[in-house]
Amino acid sequence: MLGINGSEAINNHVTRQSEAMSTVQKFRPGTPIKRVFQIIGGSFWFCVKKSGYTLFLILAVAILLMGLEKLAEFALKTTYLIKVYPANFDMAKRDFTEPVSHYDYDLVPGVCISQNQAKGNQFEYVNNAGFREPESIPLDKPSDEFRVFLTGGSTAFGLGSTGAAASVTGYYGIEYRETISHVMEKILNASAPIPGKTIKVYNTAVWGHAYQHDLLRYITKLRRYKPDLVVSFDGVNEISPVSAPDKDWDYFREGQYDSILREIFSYGGPGLVSYLSLWLKNNTFLMAMFWNGTDLFQSIEAGNRLHRSSTSDNPESFKAEETKPEIRSRMISDNVAVVVRVIEDYHSALENDGTPHIFALQPMLYLSKKPRHEVEEKIEALKEHEQYYDMGTADVYKFIIDSINLRAQAKGIKLLDFSQYFDSTSEWVFSDWCHLTAGANYLIAKQLTHTIKEQIFNKPLTEGDRIDDISSFFWSLTVTAKVLYAPPPDNEKNGVANILSGYPNPSEYLSKTPDPGSRQEIVLDLNRVFEISRARIVWSDRESVPKQWELDISTDNENWEPWIKGDNKQLDNFSLWPGYEYYGSSYVKARYLKYKPIDGANNPIRLRSLSVSR
Repeated sequence: MLGINGSEAINNHVTRQSEAMSTVQKFRPGTPIKRVFQIIGGSFWFCVKKSGYTLFLILAVAILLMGLEKLAEFALKTTYLIKVYPANFDMAKRDFTEPVSHYDYDLVPGVCISQNQAKGNQFEYVNNAGFREPESIPLDKPSDEFRVFLTGGSTAFGLGSTGAAASVTGYYGIEYRETISHVMEKILNASAPIPGKTIKVYNTAVWGHAYQHDLLRYITKLRRYKPDLVVSFDGVNEISPVSAPDKDWDYFREGQYDSILREIFSYGGPGLVSYLSLWLKNNTFLMAMFWNGTDLFQSIEAGNRLHRSSTSDNPESFKAEETKPEIRSRMISDNVAVVVRVIEDYHSALENDGTPHIFALQPMLYLSKKPRHEVEEKIEALKEHEQYYDMGTADVYKFIIDSINLRAQAKGIKLLDFSQYFDSTSEWVFSDWCHLTAGANYLIAKQLTHTIKEQIFNKPLTEGDRIDDISSFFWSLTVTAKVLYAPPPDNEKNGVANILSGYPNPSEYLSKTPDPGSRQEIVLDLNRVFEISRARIVWSDRESVPKQWELDISTDNENWEPWIKGDNKQLDNFSLWPGYEYYGSSYVKARYLKYKPIDGANNPIRLRSLSVSR
């Protein structure tokens, strides 16, 4: 019989066995691993769910943006842009200008920069080098080419009217054939040909460029193309930077877009946003649609522009007590001296390369003493750019011109000053405060070619180079001409008056189908005898261009002599329609003008424009 101690021993043993069994069950193989897998599995599926959800959101946003991008591309292709870029629609995304660290900015090769339907011109594209030229330029100069570069800002570029003046002038624009460079090329080849060579004048100007850009652009880019002559036409773009009331003024930090570039390169917030905007504009149709074809770089720069035109926007560093006349005078003088030294550097760089060059100072409305044309009166009333900060534009520009003239004389720099060139004419010269009309561009080009002919080519001027009555070069003589004879039109809308406006337009002159042996010619009376040297003819389409045609002249409507002969192979592509332009080496006297096909075909006459000028 067990005692109490025995019973306790048994109970203790049983308890220990139970505890042991419990421990064994608790640590039974497989149980901890299952719990670990449950924990890991739960965490994994949680991550998968979250990742899947996140991925779904990313994919949904990406698909949405891709859809919007495709919709934007489709929408843009329903606009005029599909006609602008029919072969490479991706170009519709590209901005007009692109940042270039060493000279602010340049034009984007291949981008469309101009289209003026009022003048009937084609879309104009920047060529492979970023020049305003319809043809590509090879880096290696052909042996039969004499290469001239026109450098400068927007006036040399041929920008037309800008700002508030645009609406006043009916959004007047300069098409390629009206640019100074193109007219120079036509006149030089006609009046000063080089045996065995074709003279090519390239428009390498960029809007907004000043002498700092002309210098750096030549050193970093233009010299590689080995120009035989450089003509720099600039000046007005210096007014704004030299007027800046900044004690720490630095000319090479006063570029038109330099504020944006500095912010981009410093990786600051506004700069990075600007860069992102530019990147999106140049890589997505969606952003291109939002900006609607505008120059994004200029739009961004407008908000950060350093060159403000009112005293209320002066930099804080320029304190009120520093506005004393003697202090401002000294600041302007120091700033202009820097510009003059940059011109000397540009001259030296060209001299060191053995490249002949001519500097020309452009005219400006507020400085000109010319009798104002009615359009110029409206422009002047706007007072746009009449003052920068607290400085009058005319006074500052006069000081710049005088300083450059003095230095040019001392250094032997070939310099033409056009600031007072148009003072004798009341014709329309200025399309805004500094840009020029087509007539003014022609006279600038003609005067420049005279200098090239005399001082570069060492050829004497002839009677055909004479410039006496400046106003007479502005007139399109057919605008006021009388039609003495023309075959009857096929209907009233297609009358011969359609060709006399000076520019081609959608309205054409279409004669009836002629009877065999009928008189097929147009005879115009210019009202009096004029000296003429230029002509332009534009047909309706290529099929309407005669195989051969002739333009005859007469002073009495009895004795006729041939003036120009052409065919259907000598055509240009400057207009929407086939055209031909003629620049003579001398003046001819004419009151009566006769256009006639001479190919023997008895076809109707179809023309959109017929004009002659001095």
